Amino acid sequence: IDAMRSAGVTVTVAACDISIASDVEAVLSQIAATLPPLRGILHAAGVVDDGMLPEQTLQRFGRVMAPKVRGTWNLHRFTAALPIDFFVMFSSGASLLGSPGQSNYAAANSFLDAMAYVRQAQGRHAVSINWGSWSDVGMAADVGEAHRRRWASQGLGMIAPQEGVRMLQDVLQRSASPNVAALPLDRARLPRTLGPFFERIIAPEPTETSVRTLRAMCCGASPTRQLTSERSFCAHS
Repeated sequence: IDAMRSAGVTVTVAACDISIASDVEAVLSQIAATLPPLRGILHAAGVVDDGMLPEQTLQRFGRVMAPKVRGTWNLHRFTAALPIDFFVMFSSGASLLGSPGQSNYAAANSFLDAMAYVRQAQGRHAVSINWGSWSDVGMAADVGEAHRRRWASQGLGMIAPQEGVRMLQDVLQRSASPNVAALPLDRARLPRTLGPFFERIIAPEPTETSVRTLRAMCCGASPTRQLTSERSFCAHS
């Protein structure tokens, strides 16, 4: 924030509970009274309260749901009449892949994914991004090395902040879909028990026949032709 202000950007910090309608109304009123017209929203609020399903309660679900469900609805409702250029919701890969101990978090983020389609059907901009874990900021920044090794063993990488910003730029500039995933994946390490929905992204195990096929494609070819053949083979495997 200090760096942005030093560069001449006006930055206003306003604390509120996004799940409380009156708090959101107050912040929007402050923006309308003191700043240029609001043209975009990045909804990145969220909390976690992990526990296996038998340990979960309505209170624990409610705490995790509040910023995602009520917060999203408040932003949607109170900005419906404004000419918003973008409405970005930070969802999670947990709502796509599931995550042990995070049933409440997966459910809460699924609301964001659905809400993006609702807004699109109404002719309003919206995109919900199923983010993977960010490495140095956010909820996963303080997890231990053991957790990171477990994620890596399952084919899940971490997103560096600079890389995440580039991903966000790509989504805003190029994506026409209201729901996209930004998940660094090592396809060869993805568990083969993810189910049929994910079978197209799981890297197939090489067979003797496939290895012979690739060798035949590359035999006697120039280095450039070999690289082209390898890419084509991987794309169709």
